[in-house]
Amino acid sequence: MNKKLLMLVALLCALPTLSALAKSEPQNVLTLKQALKNTEQQNLQLKRYPYHQKILTALKSQAALSPNPELSFEAENFLGTHGSHAFSGAQYTLALSQLIELGDKRQNRINYATANIKAQTIEYKNTRLALLATTAERYYQVLKFQALIALNSERKNTVKQALNAIEKRAKAGAVSSADVTRMRYALSQVDLNTAMLQSEFERSRLALNELWQEVKVSDYYAGDLSQIAAIKSEAALLDMINTAPEFALLQQQYMQKTANLALQRSSGQSDLTLGGGVRYNQQTDASSFVFSFSMPLQLSNANGGNIEAAHHQLALLNEQQGQLRIQLRKQIRTLYAYYQGKAAQAQLLTLQVIPQAQTLIKQSLKSYQQGQISVLQLLDAQQALFDSKRALITTHSELYQVLLTLERLTGQPLIETHQS
Repeated sequence: MNKKLLMLVALLCALPTLSALAKSEPQNVLTLKQALKNTEQQNLQLKRYPYHQKILTALKSQAALSPNPELSFEAENFLGTHGSHAFSGAQYTLALSQLIELGDKRQNRINYATANIKAQTIEYKNTRLALLATTAERYYQVLKFQALIALNSERKNTVKQALNAIEKRAKAGAVSSADVTRMRYALSQVDLNTAMLQSEFERSRLALNELWQEVKVSDYYAGDLSQIAAIKSEAALLDMINTAPEFALLQQQYMQKTANLALQRSSGQSDLTLGGGVRYNQQTDASSFVFSFSMPLQLSNANGGNIEAAHHQLALLNEQQGQLRIQLRKQIRTLYAYYQGKAAQAQLLTLQVIPQAQTLIKQSLKSYQQGQISVLQLLDAQQALFDSKRALITTHSELYQVLLTLERLTGQPLIETHQS
């Protein structure tokens, strides 16, 4: 066999690295840190929270207001008969009264409004955390398809160059036309796979851009899916349940309902009204002071139903907290087991499958040089290496998705690049 042809086949079978494809610096690069920053600054859902906070702050100011005093004027004994004709026998009373709230109603209103503000703050933090996690999830999806496209580009170059070599050999009568047709079919399959990956890549990066108000579609997304930090132990993850965003929100909601119960109890207590003023009798030309006191008769608690409902709401939140703790523990255990399984697959691919596929290529190249196998069998061996690397990229992507789900559940950063 011609030595130049052997050298060409050897070069075709040498698998280039992904970094070798990018000989020039990519333009318009987006990093994960910038993507997270874009979400914080441009997400429409997060932009609404300052308005909610202003509303709740205004309601707290309203809750702190005390009842205003009431000024009243009363005229009696005028436009009557005999001594009360016209205004000669009229009596005029000018009084000032004040409602006195009992049962710490004002303070309980303030406490309830404060609890609402704190709950809103925790809800904002939870929403922010969830959106950042979603941003990272979609960013890593983009990275996965970007890596798969680069890997498929390598495969296309290899098949294309091999096709050129086989076409030259077919013209020389060294191989059959069926081998050329098979190689052309393989090239069309690679093109089809590239089109599918491009479609998924476009969909994933547009999904990432949906989180932002402005359109920021980049040409290249920086990141390495193979760099994953070691996961914490299962016991450490279970200990994080107490800091879980959902659990913190339920605890604050419990504080809300506790403040509401105190407010309903105080609202069921009667208030009193004190009043005082001056009365003038025009007929006798005499003036006197008047004093008034009024208070509803508490024959029954007018707010009994609301108080009972507040008790039931507290009981319901207690039940929800217990159920949430059990649910979070189950989810963390399931995700931890799934992560361990995927990590084992990634380790097998890295340490055994891919090295064995590389060894297979070397052995196949040697067999091809000795005329023991065809060039198509040699390319099949190379396809096995590409399949293994594609499986490794997908497995690394799934590991990131599990870590991000655990981040969302525990509220704690588990990925170094995501801590920002």
